[in-house]
Amino acid sequence: MKNDKRNFQANSLWALPSAGLLLCLTVAPLVMLLIFSFMNRNMFAGQPWPGWTLNNLTRMLESQTFWPLLGKSLLTAAKVTIICIIAAYPAAWAIAKVVKAKHRGILMMMVILPFFTSQLLLIYAMMNLIQSGGIIMTALEALGIQAESMLYTNKATILVLVYEYLPYMILCLYSSMESISDNLVHASHILGANRFKTFVNIIFPMSVPGLLSGILLVLVPVAGSFVEPGLVGGSNGMMVGSIINTQYKDNLNMGYGAMLSCVLLLVLCLIMAVISFAAKQAQKRIGGDV
Repeated sequence: MKNDKRNFQANSLWALPSAGLLLCLTVAPLVMLLIFSFMNRNMFAGQPWPGWTLNNLTRMLESQTFWPLLGKSLLTAAKVTIICIIAAYPAAWAIAKVVKAKHRGILMMMVILPFFTSQLLLIYAMMNLIQSGGIIMTALEALGIQAESMLYTNKATILVLVYEYLPYMILCLYSSMESISDNLVHASHILGANRFKTFVNIIFPMSVPGLLSGILLVLVPVAGSFVEPGLVGGSNGMMVGSIINTQYKDNLNMGYGAMLSCVLLLVLCLIMAVISFAAKQAQKRIGGDV
């Protein structure tokens, strides 16, 4: 018992740096965000020490701008996430099970290659492709297809966001699919199941952990994005992240911006809880392990 206690204490000491880092970079910012949301002035704008108020909460509840933008942002995030899931499943399965093992490293490098590039460069590269006179529009005109530029539309925003976050979904699904035994798939085919039934009964249940991770890494940042809507969305491209950024950057209204951020964070947490619960229930009914 004494040795076990000493080992536990030693392991606890090794965990202190990670726990401290988690506290400083995760817990502390969330607590500060909650505190700032009830301040009546910006403490970093050279103003006197702020007081406490509920006006930020009242203003948020009565806002005619925040709630429509929140709905638009969640809808856009849902569309981007669904598109990423549909596109990532065959790609991840192909890399994990179809391609030869010696080629997987090269394909995975191609998937993560955008991570080595600046986010702004990725956005501007896509803008050059879809604008009038760009490569895609020029190619379509050369084929005799008259197509309008997608730039400065909601479709352009969705396209750029899918382009940016698709690799996250592929990586998450690949990590789950790689661990699926080939014998299970072969046994399913031998027992008479077609590809769709094999996917529903074996591949999907066993890939749910990676799917949930991918949804988390795509849905949350997309819902709060403001750079892409501002650059490629045009005058109607504003999302909820845009109004939060405006409160911090232009209006210097830290309290109201923090309140909007807290509400967005709360809504996203509730959505992720519902998605996680629904995925686990589906996994149970299909027969996968939870």
